[in-house]
Amino acid sequence: MLSPVSATSVRWLGHSCVQLKIGGLVVLTDPALTPRLGHLRRHHPIEPATMATPDVILISHVHIDHLHLPSLRMFDRDVAVVVPAGAEDLVRRCGFRDVRPTRAGQTHEIGTVTVETVRAVHDRRRGPHSRVAADPVGFVLRAPDVAVYAAGDTDLFDEMGTWAPIDVALLPIWGWGSTLGDGHLDPRTAAHATTLIEPTVVVPVHWGTYSPIGLRRPSWLDVPAERFRVELDAVGAGGSLRLLTPGGSLVRGAPGGAEPDAAATWSEP
Repeated sequence: MLSPVSATSVRWLGHSCVQLKIGGLVVLTDPALTPRLGHLRRHHPIEPATMATPDVILISHVHIDHLHLPSLRMFDRDVAVVVPAGAEDLVRRCGFRDVRPTRAGQTHEIGTVTVETVRAVHDRRRGPHSRVAADPVGFVLRAPDVAVYAAGDTDLFDEMGTWAPIDVALLPIWGWGSTLGDGHLDPRTAAHATTLIEPTVVVPVHWGTYSPIGLRRPSWLDVPAERFRVELDAVGAGGSLRLLTPGGSLVRGAPGGAEPDAAATWSEP
């Protein structure tokens, strides 16, 4: 049964996990919600009771901080889970009954929302101690009046400029450490991606949430967001930035009718 949701909203829950209310659905991306995640610890706890029950969970790739089985087990096993082809058996073994494998170029119709699976440029392996591998993906969600791009983890690629119009782009800008490896957007390349996608607003994700255990609160934790702000200003896209802290939300629309600037219709409640 689909959730009775009408308003369009974006709630960043930390790392790459975002709760979207779109087209009458509650959609959750890449849930990583636990205080500990392998060798990482979370700096912004999220109370599960404050989350809406998802109708569908989208998994972008098989790395543990995106396909995190303990976080998935927090949800009812009847929720639909869309996963990159090759990861479906891993999720089914958790007891989920509606698991939908996907590849770039495929679409899934869920209620009034079309979920288009798009390319991502990132490592396809789960890790050195697992045989699980799957091509990473991103998702473009389109309802009758709104479109959202959830990038997952990816490097820059030109096809990002072919999905217009996009109302909200959820772009990763860093990771969980003091350095960043290949296959990731950083503040500079994420700003370049923003100029390709031309979203109404861009919400940076995949930063400031987890760090290795043993570091109380590393000095670099919040640096990527400020660097992203500077880089967006440099390319003339600073007005699109909506910077949230984990648990923060954007809601589309404002009392009194349409705004003269489309970006102004997305604001914190």
